[in-house]
Amino acid sequence: MNEQAPGLIWVVARVHKPDEGGVQTYVAEVAQAYARMGLRVTVFAKSSAGPRRVEDGAVTLVDVGAASQLQVYLRLGRAMARAWRAGERPQVIHACTWRAGLPALLFPRPLLVTVHGREIGRPSGTAYRLMRAVLSRAARIVAVSEATRGLMLARMPSVARRCITAWNGSSEVPEQPAGIDSDVARVITVCRLVPRKNVPAAVKASLQCFAEGIPLHHAVIGRGPDEHAVRRLVEEYDAGHEGAPGKAPVELTGYVSDEELAARYRTADIFLHPQVALEGGAEIEGFGLVIADAMARGIPCIVGRDGGPGELVRHGIDGMVVDGNSPDAIAQALARLASDADLRRRMGASARAFAAENFSWDRHCRLATDGLLAPHEAVPEGRPAASAAG
Repeated sequence: MNEQAPGLIWVVARVHKPDEGGVQTYVAEVAQAYARMGLRVTVFAKSSAGPRRVEDGAVTLVDVGAASQLQVYLRLGRAMARAWRAGERPQVIHACTWRAGLPALLFPRPLLVTVHGREIGRPSGTAYRLMRAVLSRAARIVAVSEATRGLMLARMPSVARRCITAWNGSSEVPEQPAGIDSDVARVITVCRLVPRKNVPAAVKASLQCFAEGIPLHHAVIGRGPDEHAVRRLVEEYDAGHEGAPGKAPVELTGYVSDEELAARYRTADIFLHPQVALEGGAEIEGFGLVIADAMARGIPCIVGRDGGPGELVRHGIDGMVVDGNSPDAIAQALARLASDADLRRRMGASARAFAAENFSWDRHCRLATDGLLAPHEAVPEGRPAASAAG
């Protein structure tokens, strides 16, 4: 069987659902978007649920299972080689990160690579040389924001003509916008609790507003190394406000199911995500899928100005863009939104309209593959490199 293009695309990733993370979501969404474009899709990835093979309509997942980093690369390469020997001839190979592009180098097909943020800002030494090898081979590099593209070109100016910006999409949008009628503003933060997300600063802002008499409830949804710092802030607040009207209005939920997360979004009034850049700008939040999801649900967002999220939110229209390194700026923005339900509704409606117009996985994939899906008659049909066929 020779599955010569048009019709087939390979998507390669080092991660996949059910494991948590933004790239995991990205992989699943682009695979479905390609299927909606009329393509057959084979996804080569690894997750804690593998090894497994799952067929879902036009999308086939080949999950090589969790292993060491080197073993994952070898397994991905071997799985791709088996598919090649079985006759699969993808028109394009889409590596969802540059590292996922390493096994794709073994196959004579145009390579498309997505860059997100920190994974291109931090590599040095051998990792940097490997990144250059992959991105130098790429027919197209897709940056998920202008901030990410800027970081990419700062590290590799030579790829400027091949590097485009294509915003990510948002997840399925409910018919009704979020929010409920209540005197208490419901604030949510959804993310991995890692330093660049700046969650302790978000919680400090909530505690400051609450101490000043602004009624609110702040749910922090996610887990990660900063969880201990957040818990300590809550404990210190409670210890210092004995006899006050109420304990700290902060709830740490940890990981929640997709169903519970959807329920949290439905009742949220404000999305708080004051991310910052770290390591001199080498580590940034490239896009912020959770922010796009919040906007699509009509939730006004308070985001940091560093990285991609500052592009998504129009300050004073869809939400507020603040200096994430300024505790006062975060608290002032939160106080203003938490105290004004009419302002929240206006900004939420604007955010919802902006998201509907600008956040589309189908558009992302069309831009990514524009000009790459025409037949490539000159591409050889031979075997991949021998090291992949073992």
